[in-house]
Amino acid sequence: MHSLIKLEMRKMNIGSMVLTFLYINAGIIGLLLLLGLDEDATAEFLTSYESVFMLMEIFIVAAFVIYASVLLSHMIIEEFRDKTISVLFMYPIDRKKLLVAKVLIISMVTFVFVILSNIIVFGSFTFLNSTFHYISGPITQDMLTERAARTVLIALSSAGMSLIPLFFGMRKYSVPATITSSILIIAVIFSSTNSNTNLFSFIAIPISLGIAGFLIAYLVIKKAVKADF
Repeated sequence: MHSLIKLEMRKMNIGSMVLTFLYINAGIIGLLLLLGLDEDATAEFLTSYESVFMLMEIFIVAAFVIYASVLLSHMIIEEFRDKTISVLFMYPIDRKKLLVAKVLIISMVTFVFVILSNIIVFGSFTFLNSTFHYISGPITQDMLTERAARTVLIALSSAGMSLIPLFFGMRKYSVPATITSSILIIAVIFSSTNSNTNLFSFIAIPISLGIAGFLIAYLVIKKAVKADF
């Protein structure tokens, strides 16, 4: 499995992925800065560290779950649609292990990117706050510890949730269906968003979605290995 993961990663454009990661983070930081320039938005969204954490979570999870659907489309859906996966299936490699390797890569990328983005965006906001004083008062150690634990849980949940679009994309090997479904998932779970709460703020919901995503991926792979070309 380790060899398959390394083989698949060699086929990926790591440089492009890193640039996309940086662009996404720059965009999120830019959005926070724009909110800080608007007095009404500041009064609504930047009232406390908790509200900023929630806003960061929304932006980061939404961005990387949608980005994961792009990776799913490129690494799996397009190969089934164009039947290039049949070439790989001709090699003496277990089909299930091959697809699991692809899925694991996407999950790991999502997990790592969500963790790193939280660090980068929060660090950037801390710097901006020290300059523009959106929020008064220090960040406590308890607050940071609680946030770190939630960030890990959210990253794990996002790694699983990012696989849910695989179900929709593999039905007709449709790239638009894969990406659109990820957008709809994000729209639903953050539909009740306001300055204080959203569905994703209840930790049981992201955990449940993460578990559902891994289960869906398992069932889709189990069916996909039996496909005829």
